Amino acid sequence: MRTLPFNITATVLLALFAPLSTWGEGDYLSEADLYGEELENNIEVSDPLEAINRYTFKFNDFVYLNLIEPLADGYQAITPDPVEEGASNFFDNLKYPVRLAGNLLQGRLKGAWVESGRFAINSTVGVLGVATPADHVKGFEPIPKEDIGQALGSWGLGEGPYLVIPLLGPSNLRDFGGYMGDRAVNPLDEPFSLIDDWNWEWRLALTATEITVISPDLLQRYKQLKGSAIDPYSSLKNGYTQMRRAAIEE
Repeated sequence: MRTLPFNITATVLLALFAPLSTWGEGDYLSEADLYGEELENNIEVSDPLEAINRYTFKFNDFVYLNLIEPLADGYQAITPDPVEEGASNFFDNLKYPVRLAGNLLQGRLKGAWVESGRFAINSTVGVLGVATPADHVKGFEPIPKEDIGQALGSWGLGEGPYLVIPLLGPSNLRDFGGYMGDRAVNPLDEPFSLIDDWNWEWRLALTATEITVISPDLLQRYKQLKGSAIDPYSSLKNGYTQMRRAAIEE
């Protein structure tokens, strides 16, 4: 019974911070498009919960700049660049089930094949995904990443209201539902993990490591998106919405 609080802690930490590594990757828009002058400022976004969202945005901003930023700075200061890259590749490789499901749910059989081939090559030749030799194999070069939220959008499901979720950051009702689906298909994620014999120490260690590894990229892209805008809340909302719409339409 004493292990329950620790298991909950590990689950909550990963659930709260893991999605932040995905919405800012820039897989679908270049940084110039997403962060620069080409960013549309007046796109239509349903935001009936704006008052609550703005309050949550301020809370998240405090957490990112006072907890994530020191973590990212310390990690980058003591970790050689090749180690940073290898660790990032490792955790990205673990998200293969999510990308596979995203492709299959959209009928993208070629995408599912490429993702499966990349996972097989990188997990073996690349030593558990630390290296990415598949990048140089013809027919298995990197492709845009898919997830269940994108699949829901491709089916015609509307975005629903814009949401700013504590610690998770920007989302909308459809993408939040997609995120729960992502966790359901990932065999390493709670509450549907297929690994029942992990004790809390291992799960918490993996969670803490992933949060540390993603923190530099997360912070960099968050600060780019927030930028020096007069209204950073609106800037983040517009940037996130455009990124997700472009991901669905591509």
